[in-house]
Amino acid sequence: MKTTPFLDELAKGSLLAEHAYTVVPHTFKASVSVNCGIEPDLGQEHTEAKPNGIPLPCLASLLKDQGYVTVFFQSSTKDLDNFEDLAKNLGYEEFYPLESMSTESFQQVSSFSYEDNIMLQPSEEWLREHKDTSYVAEYRTGAGHYDYQCVPNRYGSENFSEVDELNSYLNCLRYQDFFMKNLIDQYKELGLYDKSIFVIFGDHGEGFGEHGRYQHADTIYEEGLKVPLIIHAPGWFLNGERVTGLSNHTDILPTVLEMLGYEVKDGRYRGYSLLHPLPADHTLMFSCFHESKCLASIQGSEKYIYHYDNQPEELFDLSEDPLEKRNLANDGGNQELTTIRTPASHRSLFTSLPRRFSR
Repeated sequence: MKTTPFLDELAKGSLLAEHAYTVVPHTFKASVSVNCGIEPDLGQEHTEAKPNGIPLPCLASLLKDQGYVTVFFQSSTKDLDNFEDLAKNLGYEEFYPLESMSTESFQQVSSFSYEDNIMLQPSEEWLREHKDTSYVAEYRTGAGHYDYQCVPNRYGSENFSEVDELNSYLNCLRYQDFFMKNLIDQYKELGLYDKSIFVIFGDHGEGFGEHGRYQHADTIYEEGLKVPLIIHAPGWFLNGERVTGLSNHTDILPTVLEMLGYEVKDGRYRGYSLLHPLPADHTLMFSCFHESKCLASIQGSEKYIYHYDNQPEELFDLSEDPLEKRNLANDGGNQELTTIRTPASHRSLFTSLPRRFSR
């Protein structure tokens, strides 16, 4: 059984990043990387939601300067992770949280979210009002977040796992697949589909004890870091294109800007446009959400994990061991560790951000 048959079919005529990752496995931090093209601030304080908390213009701000109107919808409460202030700093002019929507006839799917279909009506109303203008609309779904109250739901449920919590989570993903179909059908019905670019991404993965960790904030293994990333644009990628190199959320902004025909002046963002081959020696860097918990890097198929506590460091060959079951750091005399055992340099790569950009 497949959890996302609609997205699987959509991917056949889209750009699919086969090895896409979050930078920090946390929704708030991932939103900064996606929208702003930078690594987020490391630390539990939501610095980016504070005044002047983001050091450069993000996608919505850049496009607002070009005449676009911008809106952010979410099926979660406005206080969750202070997204109301974050959306403003990301450059979104309008913000529609759960509190602005009628919950009548909609199911609660987590302690802070209702089913994502709740966004369809305000989305339709907003799109009808702005259909003759250029726009940026972001939809933050909530069905896949803890505590996964998706069995049953309006689309029924499947038995994906004998573990109740995992089964409910997978049914939440199945539900989100229906929502994505509904949303794209809405764009088709409004005549907006053919002139839209749809960027569909996961903010993080989720752990269910594969490596002794649950949920996502400090799940530094593949189940926590690897995410889906699909760019679907009618008229583009008709036969389906695949990005086989290592990519992360910071690559979304430069890709979208290039697709829209814009060029950033007087500087560059951290990521790479996925319309071109990625550097062969590209190294991805990661951090756990909680400070001084763990760091990781991937270069090629080699993944290194550093833990700040007493847990031993880890080294995996993802080409041979994608589930990270064999820790090669335990092999005596492993020379690879002498060149990558530098946690301080991991942190410096997150802090040396570009500061000035203009068109």
